[in-house]
Amino acid sequence: MTQEQLNAFLKDYTAGNYSEQDYLAFRHWLDNAAMEEKLAVLDKYSDQFPEPNAQPSADTRRIAMIEAALDESTIEALRKPARVLNIRKWSAAAAAVLLLGTGAWWLHKESKSKPATVAQHVNVAPGKAGAILTLGDGSQVVLDSAGNGVIAVQNGASVVLDSGKIGYGKQDHNNGEPQYNTLSTPIGRQFKVVLPDGTLVWLNAASSIQYPTFFAGNSREVTVTGEVYMQVAQDHNHPFRVTIMSDGHNEGTVDVLGTDFNINAYPDEHATKVTLISGAVMVSAGSPIQKEMLKPDQQAAIHENNKITVQHVNTESVTAWKSGYFDFDENDLTMLMRQLNRWYGIETEIGKNVPVDIQFGGKISRNLMLSEVIKVLNQAGVHCYLTNERKLIVIP
Repeated sequence: MTQEQLNAFLKDYTAGNYSEQDYLAFRHWLDNAAMEEKLAVLDKYSDQFPEPNAQPSADTRRIAMIEAALDESTIEALRKPARVLNIRKWSAAAAAVLLLGTGAWWLHKESKSKPATVAQHVNVAPGKAGAILTLGDGSQVVLDSAGNGVIAVQNGASVVLDSGKIGYGKQDHNNGEPQYNTLSTPIGRQFKVVLPDGTLVWLNAASSIQYPTFFAGNSREVTVTGEVYMQVAQDHNHPFRVTIMSDGHNEGTVDVLGTDFNINAYPDEHATKVTLISGAVMVSAGSPIQKEMLKPDQQAAIHENNKITVQHVNTESVTAWKSGYFDFDENDLTMLMRQLNRWYGIETEIGKNVPVDIQFGGKISRNLMLSEVIKVLNQAGVHCYLTNERKLIVIP
């Protein structure tokens, strides 16, 4: 394939007007050309083609997929000091030169048979503080838009909002039975609550906690869904019990005196997990009941058959969400995608032939725009792009 033919093909490719014969000729050149030759072509043509943002009539899906399908070995080669190139400044046509092996064939096949729209002007902001408080009478308060101060009064007990968390004023227990409140976070929101006994609770996205406006009797009992982190106030005379619910089912209970722990009970996860940071907890599940006493840095997994397994884990990774990070330590691709779903409020799709059991590592800030997260994932070898329908698609 001559340089003139290559130039013409790259123009035709981005316009979607190339022939099968031209593509096969390009593949033959691609399979046989040395890396230095490909880089030389890139250098020569990158200035002759307009950048994607200056080419509104181009097939933007091809542009995104060309950039996303760059082979990792090519990216590593471009990181060498002698060849410093800015991938974001390449034209789609120049980037196509660097496609290697099966990735190029997949791109060719998909671009011929499955048109879609890549998001050019759509970006997705990260989640933020916010929640809905359902009071004992069924009325609701949207905390995203509520101002600081007293937001409700129930049987003499005031509910106070203060900089991203709610708390409860002292209540005279002689005023009657406690009211039950439910604090719930939608997708893309997280929040904190100080329970009437002083217990501090963080709620991750798509989570909830139900609790009384004051704890009466000999025990303190709450119910949670989704993912929560708790710092339980010590009170040896009043044990603290957490009932874990997932998709309407009772997954188990956690009994504590005073401790820090994390519960992950999302229904789309493979197991409900209780992770102990400090103190001691008893995890119970099933009938007949199986019980496991946890020590710090241990995690109990409650499986579908109600069997409990215990293992040591990296607790910093488990609780990274509370500190504003995604920590993908030993996470596979499906787990990674589920976390992005909940925080950014998007759909995800993993394409065929994408290996989902690869283990990942590293941290990403939860304050990044989704476009920045996508860049990081692509650089790490997770090739993906966002459509205008807010769907993140992962390709081989």
